[in-house]
Amino acid sequence: MSFSIAGLLSVLISCEKKDDPPVIKGYAEGIYIINEGSYNANNGSISFLDEENLMITNDIFGAANGRPLGDIVQSFSVVNDSLGFIVVNHSAKVEIVRLFDFYVVSEPIQVTYPRYFLQVNSTKGYLTAGNFEGNLHIIDLGTMTISDSISVGFGPEVLLRIDDKVYVANSGGWGSDSTLSVINTLTDQVTDTLFVEKIPADLALDSDENIWVYCKGYTDYVDIETDSYIQKINPENGQVLWQARVGSALEYASTPAKLAASANGTVIYYNRPDGIYRINAGNPVVNSSPFIDGNYYGIDVNPENSRIYVFESSFTGNGTLKIFEPDGTPFAEGTVGIGPNGAVFHLQ
Repeated sequence: MSFSIAGLLSVLISCEKKDDPPVIKGYAEGIYIINEGSYNANNGSISFLDEENLMITNDIFGAANGRPLGDIVQSFSVVNDSLGFIVVNHSAKVEIVRLFDFYVVSEPIQVTYPRYFLQVNSTKGYLTAGNFEGNLHIIDLGTMTISDSISVGFGPEVLLRIDDKVYVANSGGWGSDSTLSVINTLTDQVTDTLFVEKIPADLALDSDENIWVYCKGYTDYVDIETDSYIQKINPENGQVLWQARVGSALEYASTPAKLAASANGTVIYYNRPDGIYRINAGNPVVNSSPFIDGNYYGIDVNPENSRIYVFESSFTGNGTLKIFEPDGTPFAEGTVGIGPNGAVFHLQ
């Protein structure tokens, strides 16, 4: 197989050649970069990062399967420690691959406007879908098919699990919504609806298991524009424990509203058009200037070492991954695919 490999350039790590070659583990352990690709161009991809050896392998799906992945690659999830679910939004499918070599292991799951997948137990998972009134599709992991669907809000997006409950951010899709649907994973039923500010786009969980919601605000691009908020929510009763205005809807026309928690859940990071901001989860205060300057399309945090991953995206050429230490010091950067929006960590 022929792979496109780009070494990371680190400001802290020597460029001297190592005496011993890296141990080959395939793609079973490491960090997966989600590259959306350009709309209708069939050029979305997954990049693989070996952080220990500072090596990126681009387009591992295409190299393994001899065909393009599609577009827009919205999200990626690890299932049962051995499979990868790649959600390809515009291509209306979920591709299922074996992690070690990224070969496809079954026919894709065909679904209209898929967004995010979350494994619930060893036999089933949930997939959000729909750009207006939305569904939470129940995926049978034995047959790799949709076994049932649950009606939720408009434009369901990211999912967050706490014990036997899953919280679904209903972002409005091409319309408007301001709710989180609460699903009992034992019965696959909606048991509650929590009300938040307009267009909840992302969720994160802090060390006290409070839910942080990034609501980017609603605009009709004519005469309506609402504010953007970060909210800290009690997941049991939906009580707003803290909130702060962080902008307005039109500021997020090209900058996604993304959240990430530090490895220990004590710090919440969020992006704005001018950079990455951080909040102390226990004593939240909004800062007036960014922690990390720049314009980024996504943010995630390594759960092992709290390194901060941010993505500079182009939709006409390759994007850039930048990694920062928890104190904001640059660690490394490298070239990934077109339109990178996030990372998934499978580390053992």
